[in-house]
Amino acid sequence: PSYSPELNPVEECWRQLQAALSNRFFDSLDELTTAIDTALEQLSVPKVSNYF
Repeated sequence: PSYSPELNPVEECWRQLQAALSNRFFDSLDELTTAIDTALEQLSVPKVSNYF
């Protein structure tokens, strides 16, 4: 298939990141950066390995 997001593991990573950051408001760039870092830390190796 030309485009199959369900077969692309990075799409699941983006979905997880979006879910962690959606419906939140950040007063500063530092708060946003911290939230992104925290969300990325939640993506553990075993969890990401299951995306394949």
